[in-house]
Amino acid sequence: MKLGPEFRRIWLGNAASNLADGVTFVTMPLLAAAITRDPLAVAGLTIAYTVPRILTVLGVGVLVDRSDRRRLLYLANFSRAAMFAILTVLVAAGAAPLAVLYLVYAAIGVIETVSDTSAFAVLPQAVAAKDLDRANSQIAGTQVVIDEFVGPPLGGLLFGVAACAATGLNAVAFLVAGVSFFALRGTYTQPVPDPAASAQAPAPTVLADIKEGAAWTVRHPVVRTLVVVAALASIGYMIPFSYLVLYAHDILGLSATGYGLLLSFSALGGLAGSWLAGRLSRRVGYGWSIVGALGLGAASFVVIAASSNVVVVAIALAAYICHAVVWNVLAASVRQRAIPSALIGRVSSVNRLLSLLGLAVGALLGGTLAGLLGFRTPFLVAGGLFLVAAAVCVLALPHFREWEASQRRGRQISAA
Repeated sequence: MKLGPEFRRIWLGNAASNLADGVTFVTMPLLAAAITRDPLAVAGLTIAYTVPRILTVLGVGVLVDRSDRRRLLYLANFSRAAMFAILTVLVAAGAAPLAVLYLVYAAIGVIETVSDTSAFAVLPQAVAAKDLDRANSQIAGTQVVIDEFVGPPLGGLLFGVAACAATGLNAVAFLVAGVSFFALRGTYTQPVPDPAASAQAPAPTVLADIKEGAAWTVRHPVVRTLVVVAALASIGYMIPFSYLVLYAHDILGLSATGYGLLLSFSALGGLAGSWLAGRLSRRVGYGWSIVGALGLGAASFVVIAASSNVVVVAIALAAYICHAVVWNVLAASVRQRAIPSALIGRVSSVNRLLSLLGLAVGALLGGTLAGLLGFRTPFLVAGGLFLVAAAVCVLALPHFREWEASQRRGRQISAA
């Protein structure tokens, strides 16, 4: 069954922006390293990228719910194209100091949050609810291929030829994404409130809108569970991945090339996950599928903690990435179907905020635990966190079953 021209435009926009993201992931640190050899200064790029996202993500959710989401999408990508075009000129002229890279990366982080939140909100308006699993799986599978197999090596290759070639490609890729989102033909604005009612009540403040999204999240048992699990999974993911390159070198004996190949092989699990996600939800339901995925994530880390065999670790990492894609696809589909369209930006921003904080906490824990207990034990701690997340989902299974039953009743009523 085809998902329609609107989905194809969303898919192309996501693919093009993911290509630019993959290139950026390699290019920006390389640009910084060409300016300074101070590790703290280079690491400052990550801080410049992350902190503004954390500070603005809740406000972005309000913006997405108050605005035309299609307009936000194409403006976000056109603005990133313009920023990288300017950066390309500066790099070519040798006039891009570290402060400029910090500024660009900080702005890119905030704009990326706007784009990602808008894309998440647009998809359930463009695709029928019954097709969301398939749509999210196709987007996730494409993202894995581009982010892991295409973007980073292409960025490194272009940077080796000329640094401005890599930033120039980003400008073109974001331009293509902007054009694709501009071509959307659906209606992606929220209904205009009744003028009479609006005249009697003052316009809600940004803080009131944020509170409304947070309160709805807390009240909905399924979405609340997914948000809690996302935070736990973010911590669990980042604990070992924060120092994975050191583990690969010291425990597995891999060179930089070997480490890259390890990550590329693990990405194959993501392709398997994008194929499995929808099939699992149809066979055993969302609740048990998510529990199984989290259990697979826990088991993968336990295997890595117990083995020094490169092949075993590579397979376990692939299984972990498989779990991550299944979890992300199914959690996204559930949230897109469960959250009212008028609230999807704000509720998504609550989820995104806790996930970002989880990544920061996980990175801190990972470095600390690795320094105190060695490179193996943190994998066990992370696996334990995934087991806790799976247990949270098991306790919420009655809520998942009730929600899925209500979805089936809604489809039957619509069909009648």
